[in-house]
Amino acid sequence: MKREGFTLLELLVVMAILGILAGVLGFNLLGSYRTTQLREAASQLTGDLRQARSDALKGGQDIRLDVALNTPAYTVTRGTGTQTRTLPGGVVVAAATGSNHVSYEAPGGTTDGNGVVWTLRHPGGRETKVKVVGITGKVMIDATN
Repeated sequence: MKREGFTLLELLVVMAILGILAGVLGFNLLGSYRTTQLREAASQLTGDLRQARSDALKGGQDIRLDVALNTPAYTVTRGTGTQTRTLPGGVVVAAATGSNHVSYEAPGGTTDGNGVVWTLRHPGGRETKVKVVGITGKVMIDATN
């Protein structure tokens, strides 16, 4: 009498292969998710910096953006009004080269002339840099990450 089906060993081998594939896929998805969160945080910060520069050019009032190191919070001050913003995904401003703030002066939308580089770090260990260039106040995200 011939029985059709799979042996227990064959089933265990297939389950082990599927488990390995699921682990590799999950690890890759987690890395992509962390990268996306870091990019979103960098885009939010650069967007606020660019908006501050634009508002100083158009609105005729000085605008200042202050970061708090090792936290996800930063503040944007327009005249007497202050708004606190939070970076998404647990991303923090981990380091600053230069100052912890950028001031855009009306009516030219320029800074005090000193450039700033802020390092954003995701809890998963990934990093990127946000740069504010010298007197022009142009904002860039480091393209290497």
